[in-house]
Formats: sequence, C-alpha cells, structure tokens
Amino acid sequence: MQLGLYVHFPFCTNTCSYCDFYKERYEQTLEKQFFHALRIETELAADDSAIQNAEIVSIFIGGGTPSLVNPDLFADWLSLLKRHFVVGDTIEFTIECNPESVTLTQMQVMRELCVNRPVFGIQSFNTDTLQLLDRKHNPFHSQRAIYYANALGFRNFGVDLIFGLPGQTSKMLAKDLDQLLDLNPPHISFYQLTVEEGTPLARRVANGEIALPDQELLLAMYRGGVEQMSDFGYHRYEVSSFAQPGFECKHNLRYWEGGDFLGLGPSAHSFIQDQRFANCADVHTYISSLQSGKLPRVIDKSGNEERMTEAIMLGLRMSQGISRSAFAKRFGVPIEEKLDREQFNILVESGHLIPDKGNLRLSDEGIYLADEITRRLIK
Repeated sequence: MQLGLYVHFPFCTNTCSYCDFYKERYEQTLEKQFFHALRIETELAADDSAIQNAEIVSIFIGGGTPSLVNPDLFADWLSLLKRHFVVGDTIEFTIECNPESVTLTQMQVMRELCVNRPVFGIQSFNTDTLQLLDRKHNPFHSQRAIYYANALGFRNFGVDLIFGLPGQTSKMLAKDLDQLLDLNPPHISFYQLTVEEGTPLARRVANGEIALPDQELLLAMYRGGVEQMSDFGYHRYEVSSFAQPGFECKHNLRYWEGGDFLGLGPSAHSFIQDQRFANCADVHTYISSLQSGKLPRVIDKSGNEERMTEAIMLGLRMSQGISRSAFAKRFGVPIEEKLDREQFNILVESGHLIPDKGNLRLSDEGIYLADEITRRLIK
C-alpha cells in the first residue's frame, strides 16, 4: 500500500490576520511534548492493520510554521518513521517555510534530512500588504530564502502568492508576479484570499475598516496572473497550482485524485481505504490522549455519496479533469449518474465542459468558473 504523509506542526511565533489553520504560540517545552506525542502516534498508526508495512511516497510538513522546528527533534522522529514505514530517500519531501525564519544552516540541515522541496510563504512583495496581513517578513527575507534554496542545490521548491488582497490593484499584482517570476521558482501556488470567519481580517472587513476587490476585479487579476505565468513557461495543472514541466506537487495530486494519505499531528486529516478521520485540533488534548495510549481521532461518518461529490469537485479543479474509468472503478457507477443531465448538456454546448479522451474536464474558460460549474453539475 502507498501513502502520502502529512504532518501538522502547530506552532507559530505570531498570528497572521487571515489564517484560520490550527496553531499555538511557539514554546520549546511544548514542542518537545508535541514530538514525544508525535512519536507515539506514529508507532500506533504503524500498528494499524490497514496500513502496516505501507510505503510512504510523499511527505508534507505543514503548519503552523514548520521552519521553526527543532532539527534534532525532527531528525529523531524521522528516524522512527523510517523504522516503521518504507520511506525512500528520493521521495518528494516538502516543508513549509516562513521567509523570516529561514536560515542557511537550517536549510542545510533540512537537505541532509532528505527534505527536497521547501515551500516559501511569500504571499506578496508589497510591504504595506504584508503588514496588513500581519506577516513578519519583508521582500528581502523572501529573496534571501530563495537564494539559499538555489545556493544549496534545491532543484524543486515552491512559493505561495496571494491575490485579491485589500487595496490590491491589477498593477500591484503584476508587479508582485514580475518579482516572483524573476526568481524562477519551479512551482507557484496562486491563491485568492479567502476571508475566514473568526479571523482578525474577517472582523476588519465586517467593520468596514478595509474593503476587498470586487468579483470582476478578482477575475481580471486571476486571468492576468495565469497569462503572466504562462508567458514564463508555467502550466496550470490545478486551479491554484502552476508548475514548470515536471515540478507538479505529487503530494497534493494525491489529495485531488483520491489517493490514500495519513495525517499526523493535531488537526491533521487522513483518508485511508475510503475512510476519513481527523485528529483533534488542540495540541494539549492531542498530547494527553497519546500519553494515555489513545489515538486522538474523530471518525468522519460521511459515505459514498459525499465521496463522489468530493471526487467531482476536486477533479474538475485539475486541468486534466476526471478520468471516467477511474471514477467508475472507484464508485461502481458512471460519473454521468451523479451529474445533472440538463446542466451537463448546457455546459458542454457552451464549451465550458469538455468530454475529452475518456476524461471530463473544464475548458480554459470554464476553469475560471470552476466552483459555480461544479455547483450546477452535481445533483
């Protein structure tokens, strides 16, 4: 059995105004307790008959701010992981990094531990925008981090860039992209800002302190970004994901294509043999549960109908679309049975939806409207 592995490192030194991922203020003592619990969880997970002797084919360390990690604790856990699972030295091994916390020594250590794909959360090169988002880095930190990646021979690395920011114009975004493309990253995640309920940013928007771009401007920003990256040789393989040839994120493709993956750490999600479960989103409960020998899991009770809906939603976000044969093999029914036939015909006639070589995919125009089209299609 092959698995992707996600590990949630739940610590940050500050809270970004837009972030709703689970996180705690970084403390060395709490980090040690977390890694002790993570070791226990790894051993308990390895004893699960569903994944015994599984081969880990990708690792993604997310957070939080994983670039804060104590390298000795990280190395000890990694050694334990390799004792319980098959882990090759050349698999895609990603770690998320905040630019201000990146050092040359740290990157050298990560490389020695076989991490081969750092991802830098640049978000923007505009200092005013970074301050609005409560990011602690500046453009120099971003450029320095990528310089280190190149200097140390990381062939594969990624960057995150956000558009649709408060006060952002198309010209500002184009300038951000110009600076980013000049650094020539193999992979770019190009996200539209989402205002998540309960975040400081959401409160400021609700209070009318700041305004977001309207839908027409957002679409223009996205189109312009796609064209700009295409001109530099990046291809869009998922709505928000752009890569130079051969540098697509294998770990994320596993999510989108319905592959098995194991999540470790507080708030991490897993999907194994069509069963979803998630860990509690509290590091203290996570630690105490594992210290008592119990996995801190909450089982997802959803079933096949929800899985089919999810497969369609995720599949249509990818440029290649959904394999009809793979869908039928996984669910035992043709994909057409899950789609609204009238809407299907309308969207095919309009050119937004393309039945193509055994796949069902969106056109370049259709992918701009992926969320709306998916809502219309699914019964």
